[in-house]
Amino acid sequence: MFQPDRYLLKQQIKKNIKYIKGVVLDAGSGEGGRYKSFFKFDKYLTLDINPLSKPDILGSVESIPLENKSIDSIVSTQVLEHIKDPQKAVNEFYRVLKSGGYCLVTAPQFNELHEEPNDYFRFTKYGLEIIFNKAGFKIILLEQRGGFWVTNCQTQIRYVIDLFNLNRHAWLAKIFNPFFLICGRLSILIDGLDKSRANQKHALGWLAIVKKP
Repeated sequence: MFQPDRYLLKQQIKKNIKYIKGVVLDAGSGEGGRYKSFFKFDKYLTLDINPLSKPDILGSVESIPLENKSIDSIVSTQVLEHIKDPQKAVNEFYRVLKSGGYCLVTAPQFNELHEEPNDYFRFTKYGLEIIFNKAGFKIILLEQRGGFWVTNCQTQIRYVIDLFNLNRHAWLAKIFNPFFLICGRLSILIDGLDKSRANQKHALGWLAIVKKP
């Protein structure tokens, strides 16, 4: 099913793949590393707390079982909101990353409740700046994902998905998906045209590129 948030998230990551190389850690990877195919790397390690995900490394991003300065790049997508202490997780990213290495991190500013009860936080641009600066990172990029129009459309799509449990009813999802696609694409187009401050005050989330000095 088409969702503007997922579409824009993929586009953001693809646009910033140049920062990720060498030995890569996918921190909070879930099953298999969803965006692994986007990157060029020497080695790609998945880390997750859930053994059912079959990660290369079983563990928490709050206490990564790796040595100091052992990783060239870190990818962590839509993970920080599920961590009880996101500052501790970002501190761990800093610890295991080599000097000069980059992190690509995405986090939501708006999201429906999901993966409950392990859903704790939402982040503004300014909150992410505090977390990364406190850990010692240099912020290279903080890029907004979506404005008012996309956020509004995404909200409606997620409501319908959850209301009719479309993830478990494929035949019904096929009926709704063309409407999701039209609504989603149109909202992305309008967001691109609406340069107002009012539009920019709304966001689905953020992508951060940060560097360890």
